[in-house]
Amino acid sequence: MFVVFNPLKIFLYQLFPELYLKRVSYQVKGSCCKCGDCCRYILGTGFFALLDFKLIRFLLPEYRRFRIMGRDKYNNLVIACGLIREDGICPDYENRPGLCRNYPEKTPAAWGRLYKRCTYRLIPQKPFRDYLNF
Repeated sequence: MFVVFNPLKIFLYQLFPELYLKRVSYQVKGSCCKCGDCCRYILGTGFFALLDFKLIRFLLPEYRRFRIMGRDKYNNLVIACGLIREDGICPDYENRPGLCRNYPEKTPAAWGRLYKRCTYRLIPQKPFRDYLNF
């Protein structure tokens, strides 16, 4: 199949990629290997600004377990769980917040990328080119 891209479409993809990429939905396969990487390096969609993070911690006490680790190369706030043990086990697993319970998300902000040691796999529900048609 030959696809011709409209220049306007390409321009919009460059300006607002998140509008199109967030529409991609994945099927989650596999199980947790308990490496703890998802607890030690978190880029949440609501944690891009320091004020957002502080507000969430104030409003939702279960998020007080997270601490700021710094920023990534795109200036996004990087947070980590302060409870995770060295062996990757969460001592408060039964009471973990929604951010933890929902990992990995079916519509991830990382566009289908997982941590290197993670044994989950994200399989697109349909071919990527089908999401580009609007």
